[in-house]
Amino acid sequence: MIVFLTLIYVAVLFVLIRAKVLPDTKATWATTGGWIVLLLIFLFIPMQWGAPSGPVRIMTRVVQIVPNVAGQVVEVVANPNVSMKKGDVLFRIDPVPFQQSVDIAEANLVRVQAQSVQDLEALKTAQASLRQATAQKDLAQSRYDDDKKLVESGTYSENRLDRRTSDLDQASAAVDSARASVTRAEAELGAVMPSGKVAKLAEAETSLDQALWNLDQTIVRAPGDGYVTNMALSVGQRAVSLPFAPAMAFVDTAESGPVAQIHQIYLRHIKHGQQVEIALKTQPGKLIFGTVDRVIPAVSGGQAQVSGSIAAAVNVTSEPFLIRINSNNPDDAVFMVPGAVGTVAIYTEKVGATHVIRKVMMRMTAILNYLNPAL
Repeated sequence: MIVFLTLIYVAVLFVLIRAKVLPDTKATWATTGGWIVLLLIFLFIPMQWGAPSGPVRIMTRVVQIVPNVAGQVVEVVANPNVSMKKGDVLFRIDPVPFQQSVDIAEANLVRVQAQSVQDLEALKTAQASLRQATAQKDLAQSRYDDDKKLVESGTYSENRLDRRTSDLDQASAAVDSARASVTRAEAELGAVMPSGKVAKLAEAETSLDQALWNLDQTIVRAPGDGYVTNMALSVGQRAVSLPFAPAMAFVDTAESGPVAQIHQIYLRHIKHGQQVEIALKTQPGKLIFGTVDRVIPAVSGGQAQVSGSIAAAVNVTSEPFLIRINSNNPDDAVFMVPGAVGTVAIYTEKVGATHVIRKVMMRMTAILNYLNPAL
């Protein structure tokens, strides 16, 4: 841009000299140097923070599809590079072994339920017998106490007290036997959860829920809006539930958008809502308009690496900060495909006079995108 404005200045000088307005001397032509200095001092240097510029890239998330269960693929529904909605089926895993697990879990639950009913009835019977034996023991104790007083007063003979003692011993033995029966019934029933549900019944129900969940996971669905790319999965292959062996790559386009890189020295002037112009390589000759969404307040150089060593001194470099940008026109999304690159200009509230120069430069960049494939 400096060269362009300098050429204009030289052309004006040439016209004025030919029109005899200015003399054709070395001093006249030497003013070109002063013109360049003035451009640098009053336009181009202030423009760097008044309307900072930098590279921009369209970013999105790529989700590695790893199924929650392993098995043989029986159907691949997704087509490569075809848009899909969240929840659409990507592929299916053979459900037969998982259906068998569900059948086994259901049968086990029925068996445990029947056992639990029997164990509960046995416990209730044992508890009733314990209450009856306890009541009989209390009655025998009361009779023993009454007869003991009568024996001591001489009303009854010692033989009557012996019979009461025998009855009391038999009642105590019956209580001990009934208490042992209750303990056995409780052991057969098993532990009880805080909610009051029998533990083995809760375990059987949880096992069935787990089997049903595994069966449902044989249908692998899209995690969001997007498309599958570079798909090599086919029927007959075995999908594994391991993070280092994903089945396919899913490009999530729900949050794709431009991310600009701006040097740290210009960051202090950038705020949310400022106007933005983008010249993308995918849309030569045109500009995309938007606003600043937010400044991502971190760069890789500020990350502490986890290790067992003391931090070592490194060469410190000034990394640019990333800035998320919102597009004003939803129709521009067709050009903002993930990986598309270009140049961005952010118009701050500072040095507004320089914005005109930056806008001219951005339009020149957009036109040159027809010829220049590099950034």
